[in-house]
Formats: sequence, structure tokens, C-alpha cells
Amino acid sequence: MAAQQKHIGFINIHKPTGITSHDVINKVRRLIGVKQVGHGGTLDPLAEGVLPVAVGAACRLLRFLPQDKTYVAEILLGRQTSTDDIEGDTIRSGDVSAISKQEIEKALAQFNGEIDQIPPIFSAIHIDGKRAYELARAGNTAVEIKPRRVTIFKLEILQIELPVIKVRIACSSGTYIRSIARDLGETLSCGGCLKSLVREQAGLFWLDKSLTLETIAERRNSIDSVLTEPVSILSQTDHFSTLNVSDEVAKKFSMGQFVPVANFEQEHLNHSKQVLILHQGQLLALCNISEDKLLKPELVIADGQHKS
Repeated sequence: MAAQQKHIGFINIHKPTGITSHDVINKVRRLIGVKQVGHGGTLDPLAEGVLPVAVGAACRLLRFLPQDKTYVAEILLGRQTSTDDIEGDTIRSGDVSAISKQEIEKALAQFNGEIDQIPPIFSAIHIDGKRAYELARAGNTAVEIKPRRVTIFKLEILQIELPVIKVRIACSSGTYIRSIARDLGETLSCGGCLKSLVREQAGLFWLDKSLTLETIAERRNSIDSVLTEPVSILSQTDHFSTLNVSDEVAKKFSMGQFVPVANFEQEHLNHSKQVLILHQGQLLALCNISEDKLLKPELVIADGQHKS
């Protein structure tokens, strides 16, 4: 039979404001007694909402999850700060009393679609081997940050009560909502910064299905009840097919061997590029299908041990 895997899966956590994403990881490690815990997509301390957390071998699967995000943001006009959010020092103030709804709508429209965005100086991007926020904290705020191409799939105005604008933004990975707040203020010539941020969605994880750290603490003695199996998450995407294999084939995959697609009478494999390999109900490996129709293990999760 397949070797028993220890705790493995994803947790959809509702990160509260006031703590870092890494703080959440440390809390989860202590609560469930597992060292191998990671997250998919950093949230600033100011922000709250969905933080996908991986436990055990699921950490190695984070890069295969969809990366699109949805946020609800409150943007404060009339103030520009050193961090592009309300927690920074004010470096510019402006009058917003004469700004019309039409001007706001026109200014926000420029962010739809593919845009070149300059990340905030207080961000985790790397510059010459160091994090941007490390350079900023050391007083080097004049460092050049190159624009990055991101995509805004949808930007919806929810409320305008100046000086605050509330919007919902669906975007690609790597998008900084603080940069949108800053650039909106620049366009309107009044300054702008992020007042609050809630991540409603991260890939396949949604806020209304998320768990608080308090709930996880209450279930710490039944950890599997808060874990979602990797297969149930990854199989929701269009990228993966699933394939159940025998002990003999499982052993081949666990050793990194290639297996011809023709060995399986599974029509759906002919239209797939990536396959989740299952062995006795457990995720064994993730395989790519090569042009010569071979299943090639890219990632082996379990060892595929079996009894003859």
C-alpha cells in the first residue's frame, strides 16, 4: 500500500490586520506542530483577508496554484505618504473638494488591462540582492525601482465619499494596490494612499470560506479537519487531469521514471499537459506530458512504497 503521508494540504486562512503573513505562518506552525508551512502571496500588516497556507509537502505545490487576486480597497485622496499607505509619513497633501465623480472614473479607467506599474519603495521586491524595504529603512529611498507589467482584469467603483474611494480590483499576481492608490492621487494632482485593504480572493481560495486563526486553534487536535487535500484544489483548474495508478506504476513514478501515455486507456490524457498522479487515494506526483507522449514526473510528493 502507499506510504502514509503526514499532514499535507492547504488552509484558507483569514489573516487579520496588524500582523505579517510570516506571523501567520509561525502561529500555524505552533498550533499544528508542523514545521513545513508556507504561504502563497504576502499580505501587508495593514491588509486582511485570504492567505493561502500550505502544510507539509503541499508547500511544493504552491507554485502550481492560480495566482490571480481580488481586493476591496479604500483609497484616501489628498494625502501621499512615504509607504503609499496611511501608516507612512505624509510627504504631500492636496485639496480634494473640487474633484468630481467623472474625474475619478476617468482616472481609474487608465488602470484597466495591462499596465506598467512601479512597486512601492517599501516592498519585498529584490534590488541588487536586497529587499526594497531594507534599502528604504536604511534611508536609501532614492533607489530606482523599475516598472513591472501587471494586469488589471476588472476595476469596479463601489463607493465615492471624498476623500475616500472604495473599489474592487481583480488583478494578476504581483500587482500592488498601494501603487494604484499612489498613482491615482498623482493623476488627480492631489496625492493618494491606501487606507485599507481586504483580499477577497487568491486563486481558488475565497474569503467566505476562510478560517480564522482562532478557529484553527480550536481544531488543533484534529488538524485534518482544517486541511483541504491538494488534489481537490489543483483538480479545479483547467491545467490538470487526474490519473489513478497501480502499485507497479506508482513505484516507477516515485523513482522518477517516465511512463508512456499509451500505457493507460484514458482518453482525457491526450488533451492534457499536466497530470496529477494518484496512488491509493493519495497524491503521488505531478507529471508533465511531453511531445513524445511520455508522463514525466516534475514533482514527486509521496514515495510510492507498496507491498507485493
